[in-house]
Amino acid sequence: MTSKLLIYSAIASFCISILSITNGLAQHKTPNVNPATDKHWALTVFGGTSNYFGDLTSKASPFSVNSALTSGSFGFGYEKRFSHRFVLRGEFSWARIKGDDAQTASIGSFEYDRNLSFRNDIYQLSALAQFDLIPHYGHYSERKRFTPYLLTGLTTFLHTPKGKTTAEYGSTWVDLSSLGTEGQGNENTRKKYNKVGIAVPFGLGVNIKVTDRMDVGLEWITRFTFTDYLDDVSKNYAGDASFGNNQLAAAMADRSQESSAVLTGQPRQVPTYKFGPGDKRGSNNKRDGYSNFLIKVRYILSKNEAPNKLSWLHKNSEQYNTIGVHSDKLANSTRDISEFDKYKSRYTIQNLAINTEGSERSPNFYHDGLIYATDRNDRKHFNKATRKSYYNFYYAPLADLYKNEQTRPVNIENDDLKKYHHHSAYQINDTQIITTLYSSDLPSQKVAQHKLFLIDILGENIWAEAIELPFNNEHYSISEPTISKDGTTMYFVSDMKGGYGGTDIYVSYRYKEQWTYPINLGGIVNTSGDEVSPFLHDDGTLYFASNGHKGMGGLDLFETIAKDDKIFAVTNLGSPINSPYDDFGLLLNKVKRIGYFTSNRVGGKGGNDIYQLNVNEINVSRMLTDEHENLFVVEEMKLKGKVISKDTRTALPKILVSLKNTETNALITKRTDKNGVFEFDVSNESNYEIFPSAFGYKRMKPTKISTVGVFGVDEITKTLLIAPLAKKVKLYGQVTNKQTGELLKNIELVFISPNEDENIYVKSDGEGNYSMEINKDKKYFFFVEEDGFLQKNYAIPDLSKFRSVSSMKYNIRLAPKE
Repeated sequence: MTSKLLIYSAIASFCISILSITNGLAQHKTPNVNPATDKHWALTVFGGTSNYFGDLTSKASPFSVNSALTSGSFGFGYEKRFSHRFVLRGEFSWARIKGDDAQTASIGSFEYDRNLSFRNDIYQLSALAQFDLIPHYGHYSERKRFTPYLLTGLTTFLHTPKGKTTAEYGSTWVDLSSLGTEGQGNENTRKKYNKVGIAVPFGLGVNIKVTDRMDVGLEWITRFTFTDYLDDVSKNYAGDASFGNNQLAAAMADRSQESSAVLTGQPRQVPTYKFGPGDKRGSNNKRDGYSNFLIKVRYILSKNEAPNKLSWLHKNSEQYNTIGVHSDKLANSTRDISEFDKYKSRYTIQNLAINTEGSERSPNFYHDGLIYATDRNDRKHFNKATRKSYYNFYYAPLADLYKNEQTRPVNIENDDLKKYHHHSAYQINDTQIITTLYSSDLPSQKVAQHKLFLIDILGENIWAEAIELPFNNEHYSISEPTISKDGTTMYFVSDMKGGYGGTDIYVSYRYKEQWTYPINLGGIVNTSGDEVSPFLHDDGTLYFASNGHKGMGGLDLFETIAKDDKIFAVTNLGSPINSPYDDFGLLLNKVKRIGYFTSNRVGGKGGNDIYQLNVNEINVSRMLTDEHENLFVVEEMKLKGKVISKDTRTALPKILVSLKNTETNALITKRTDKNGVFEFDVSNESNYEIFPSAFGYKRMKPTKISTVGVFGVDEITKTLLIAPLAKKVKLYGQVTNKQTGELLKNIELVFISPNEDENIYVKSDGEGNYSMEINKDKKYFFFVEEDGFLQKNYAIPDLSKFRSVSSMKYNIRLAPKE
């Protein structure tokens, strides 16, 4: 029993471990984007059927079911969710199992002649670990409609096997374990079996969401026990003599001579023989078990309030700026713009050359450029139903935008995104981006439902499959995320019910690799109007647009400090950033010298245009609206860094490093010092390309460095990688007779490199060809020991002169002896 227990326990532990690893990998696949799981308690009640498998079934299998012998089961439980996949359950239940040779065995078989039967009431206490195959994120009310799961654990039980007597003994049910039907408990025999046991359960099920708090579930669970006496049958007949005067025990031990089946009352064929002491009664090779098919009702006991369910956005909107924005809503606005002119001299703005007669909006920094959405007239992305172009993502380099010259932006193609309008994209890091998409053109969509998608960046403007994030909700939109520099705080826009107005700004914090429930930023930021397009600068300043705060009209841009979980006073950025029209979506570079925003003001090229903001003066506090003195602009700075070998990750001394000013084409070249460090003097407001070069290394693509907008710093650091050329070269060719040109087959050549201990032996094949690998940084010569050829050394060409060669054909001509 001990070995069986260890085996089943090991299987259960292995299953739990695999489920845990799977859970960890699922979390790791999409880091930093999953909201926290509501770790709630729930009460369950259940009932269903029970089926036994063991000595009295045709097959000792959990899937062996005889409907005539199916009994009932019911119980209740208490469970706690610990993560988005794991639930721990404690349950108490009752199950009845039955077995009857007369109903399962064929006439004439050993089992039919044996004619044993039983029923057993099992009272069990179970500790179960449930693994949900579909993860649950967020509030309990946001769980999926169907949640399939697997489960295992441990069960302890009390069982009472009973048998029904014949009419001679009153047709009553008697306790079989106390009778010792196989001689247990009698003198010189084994002990009576224990009626308390343990089992290892395995099962699967599905929960079906009925209401926010209630599920109805279906579950199949089988339990493998460590006893062979659920049916009171295991080994051999003891014989009548072993029972002495206990005639009832003798009658219940051997029922082969009964003329009718005790459970059904049907007549039966009595065998001509009687079982004797030592004859087989059962088989103890396998332990007994039982299965349950259950219908469960689950009620969630959590006190956490559910998010509000439904908030429709403007319906059938054709002109779409941002979610929930209505340009005619001018709450608390004023047409007296004089009070908004106090910072006017600090800024200049210009309409960018990338704008078209269509709409351009929602710029964000992306790989040394801007990514933005536009519905420019593009036949490749044309919606035939609406006769309009989709909004699509385009990319433009910052270097072109600084010059504001006419450029051709690059469309970012992705098959997954074609069915959506593209609203905005926010780059999390070098390898991932979060996009906001919506589909108001679909026939089933009455509103522009905004959702967030995570996309891996595979290469320059090449994106992988779009993965919908668990933040999304069928009842409201989530849009325009912005994440703090340390990745622990995220602000976004939503029109979920319970806010201050149309759309509000919410915050979520990352805790243990998951995001907390959204928290409304409160009445300092949010109003009865619309707040949209948050942008969190690295210095902790939060920029956003609102038509509910006092402004110049439409949406205005505002700034506030978001620090230590507190929001401070909101300030209007004033003219010329704001106008009487919609101005939104502001972002600023690290030192707040250059920025970009969207506006539909008069004088643009189309609907919404993207404008560049140049900050002529900046304050010590780095706030655009602060009254402090201006910060001094550093004109010169140092560019420092190291050159690192790509394969060994070590610094390389004496490597040439070239720095080119892309505007003046001025080129400066220096060598790294003994520590692999380089240093250059660079100027403010300039663009550069820098690249290392060295013998034995590949030519690397220049690294772009821009000091445009870099402000208030003395030094810039940059690490450069350089990859070595391949040292191994494949040398191949033919071996021929120098005089006759005849191909020499199966000729052994000996290659030698000076200062090498071992020689290289190469043999030509049946067609006179040879092939080998050598180190191109070494010199080689070879000779041949075959009879009939001169014993001389032949030199191999110096391959180190060829920087990029990885293979070379070299035909060998051997001189014969004269």
